Formats: sequence, C-alpha cells, structure tokens
Amino acid sequence: MAHWQQLTEFVVRLPHRAGELARLTTQLRAAKVEILSYFGPTEGKSADGFHIVPADPEQFREFAAKHGLGTWEEPCFHLTAKYRGGDLVGTLDSIAQEGINIQFVNAFEANGQFGILIWVDDADVDRLAKILSLS
Repeated sequence: MAHWQQLTEFVVRLPHRAGELARLTTQLRAAKVEILSYFGPTEGKSADGFHIVPADPEQFREFAAKHGLGTWEEPCFHLTAKYRGGDLVGTLDSIAQEGINIQFVNAFEANGQFGILIWVDDADVDRLAKILSLS
C-alpha cells in the first residue's frame, strides 16, 4: 500500500508579470525551502492563487512572513508508492466507498513510482487520515 502523510498547502497570490514565478523560486532556493509541489495559474478565471506544498510548513510560514507573502493554508494528503497498474484506482475507490468527496487531485508517475496529492473537504480530513491509516 502507499505511504502517506498529511501536508499543508499554501496558496499565494503572485503579481501577473513576467518573471514573478522565477523570482519566487529563486528566493525559495536561497532560503533552502524544500518544495514538494507547486502549481497553478497566476491569472484568469481559475486563478485563486499559486499553490505551494512545502516539505516543512513552519519553514514556509517563516519564509512567507519574511517576504511579505499573503497566504492561506489548506490541508492535503501526499501518497507515494511503487507504481503497479490499478493501485491508484484502488486508493481512489476506497476513498469513494467511504463517501469522501475528493475536491482536487494532482497525480503523477515517474521512474516506477506514483505520487498523488489529494484535497478533501475540511470535514473529511480526519476521516481520510483514518482510512489511510487502516490501509
């Protein structure tokens, strides 16, 4: 079964100008803030902000405060495992069978491993953690 951990996602609004993402990434590297995932549009109808999932949420909070970044936080779950056909389907099916609605998912496969980030409604966070602990 997949290894999992509960993480914290930070949403940051970036100015819509060329180079803003590069500037932020340079600052993160200089501060040695390890980022597990970042994604999202910075402009348009779906641009609620740029999504960042750091390895260490407290370190990112300190970074954001130092750089004057307004953020908001959401819990998410990170699952990883050796990729075998059907594992991801089985995981998603077990979550659905418990009546938990996944709000957002970001999945990928690389070098024989799969990774998935899952967001659920705040009311389902503890339930999902329990289900993943039993798997």
